[in-house]
Amino acid sequence: MTSLVSLGPLHEARRELEKARRRSRDAAHALTTVRETLDQAVGLAYQQQSFAPLGNLFDEEEAALALYERAVSALAEAEERWLTLSAALAHEKMLMGQVSRSRMN
Repeated sequence: MTSLVSLGPLHEARRELEKARRRSRDAAHALTTVRETLDQAVGLAYQQQSFAPLGNLFDEEEAALALYERAVSALAEAEERWLTLSAALAHEKMLMGQVSRSRMN
């Protein structure tokens, strides 16, 4: 019986998963930073009753949120690919083990 799941694509999927995890963490951090800045600016704007400078910060927050959502989506896809390949390899190993045991009898 030949192996259908090659280790190369499995390792590549693992590397992509790690990259996606890093991008997701970085995007979450950037979003948190923008939101903290925005919260501080809103507080200051409320005290000064001057809300005009907030427009750019809301745009930054919207862009950071979009980036974060794309990163989370890419992470989910990378996790699915890696898990699918891992499950296929495990299933293949199980089948190979069954074939070996049946040949021993």
